[in-house]
Amino acid sequence: MIRHGDRTSDHSDALEFPDKGAVQLEAIKSTGEILRDLSYPIEAGSEWRMEVADEARKPLLSLRVIAELHE
Repeated sequence: MIRHGDRTSDHSDALEFPDKGAVQLEAIKSTGEILRDLSYPIEAGSEWRMEVADEARKPLLSLRVIAELHE
């Protein structure tokens, strides 16, 4: 699941990985690709989050990006 402000999208693609390390690496790669392709800016103070769960929907990990504006 991906969350940014009030936007939520559920990418429930069932993928299998050999271990949690492989899950983490795929989540990091996917996060980078999604952020690279955003068609809107992440506003200062907002949070973008990817949440990864197992087949029973038990949370495995969350990746958060928090935008900060430094002047």
